[in-house]
Amino acid sequence: MRIKLLLGILAIVAMVCAPAQAQNEVAEPRHEIGVSYGAVPNSIWIDALTDIIPAMFGHKYENTSYVGPIGLEYYYHTSKLVGVGAIAVLATNSEDVYYKEEYCCHRNKSYYTLMPAIKFNWLRKAKWGMYSKVGIGATLSHFKDGDNNDNETPQGEVGSTNDVIFNFQASLLGVEVGGQQVRGFAELGIGEQGIILAGVRYKF
Repeated sequence: MRIKLLLGILAIVAMVCAPAQAQNEVAEPRHEIGVSYGAVPNSIWIDALTDIIPAMFGHKYENTSYVGPIGLEYYYHTSKLVGVGAIAVLATNSEDVYYKEEYCCHRNKSYYTLMPAIKFNWLRKAKWGMYSKVGIGATLSHFKDGDNNDNETPQGEVGSTNDVIFNFQASLLGVEVGGQQVRGFAELGIGEQGIILAGVRYKF
């Protein structure tokens, strides 16, 4: 009789405590937005390859400067392991172009990239984690020739070229540190976001 009474009390306590425990549990964020800045994106190699043939005919490129790649990414976590989303990247550079020692123009190059992506959170801790990600998409490259103020060239013309090329990002190792919602991160890999990049992400 006493055993039955004790079991009944334990059952009542469990029924009361279970809803309270469920209310205290905080659901893990499923949405994630990140901003990053990287170094040595694919567009640098694309730019170098497009300059090889003109350089063989005496063209020179000086005063080259780069901005980016600046990355913006979003993921929706379908599970604790997998997030699906997209990555957008902007990278630019500019240079002075000389045709056989004669100044031609100041060339501005912009690369706009959009890639569907997937992220694998293969190590998850309360304050830090490790992951990998892959994105595959395309880049719109825009080249424009002008002077340093984007006015007409010495030849009296402003030329522009647009092209669409395949691009990707493969970050083999990513590390993030911080709280449940805001974390800093750094990645090593290859692609349009760079071979190394760092940034901050917000989960909600």
